Amino acid sequence: MNNFPKALGRFFPNLLFTLAIPFFFLISVLLYEPAALCKLMRSGEGIAAVGNMYSFNVVICFAIILGVMVLTRLFFWLMHKKMPMTLWRYSFWCLGEIILICSFTALYLVLIAQGADSWFAFWGRCFKSIGSVLIYPYIILTLLYCYMDALNTDHLSSDARLKFYDNRHQLKFITEASSVLYIESNENYIILHYLENGVEKKVQIRNSMKNIEPLCEQAGFARTHRCFIVNPLHIKSIRKETGGVNYADLGSDRSEGIPISKKYYDSITSLL
Repeated sequence: MNNFPKALGRFFPNLLFTLAIPFFFLISVLLYEPAALCKLMRSGEGIAAVGNMYSFNVVICFAIILGVMVLTRLFFWLMHKKMPMTLWRYSFWCLGEIILICSFTALYLVLIAQGADSWFAFWGRCFKSIGSVLIYPYIILTLLYCYMDALNTDHLSSDARLKFYDNRHQLKFITEASSVLYIESNENYIILHYLENGVEKKVQIRNSMKNIEPLCEQAGFARTHRCFIVNPLHIKSIRKETGGVNYADLGSDRSEGIPISKKYYDSITSLL
């Protein structure tokens, strides 16, 4: 289960999660009023010197959820490129957010109830009531982005023709996807290595790896390094050299192989 939606690594989707989770909690507790959650929000009644304990707890819990989401989603957005992500790993990340939310909420409720119950007891009740509510927006939004990603990443067939443009959007080169071996960056240029009648050739185009990456993803190519994109169809083997550096051998003129960063190793091996 490695098809992690790339959109979830961008800023706006993470902002959407940050706002959707606490507001879904607020809507649930005010409109749907689940019995277990409502009972939890009445913690401290008759103990704390607050007029409307229920509303006060709702506001504080909303603030706790929002605060946790801001911190965790900001960290996720800043660090996701350094953490190879799959749907399984993302699911554990979301579970971790729910656990953090329940932990801080339980700590608050212990304090407001002045020790009427233990932290573990409150945490269990929070996980059962709050966690069972928050799981829905997580599932809905994740499935939505998976669906959108599937619509946008339909792979081209191996015999499809790829059109490469320069940074002025002028057409510079056309070739079949299956003929491409790999692409490397060289300052402000990309160098496209391809096969023509069994002979390896190359063409240099003024453009960036970032600009051509969407086209390469559609063709089924994969990034192995910040400077290299490879066609997995031509990978003959993957080897590890002294020092733990991995290389992909293509059987091409590049005898030393294509370097594979740790960041991209899992995604490359999953394609082979």
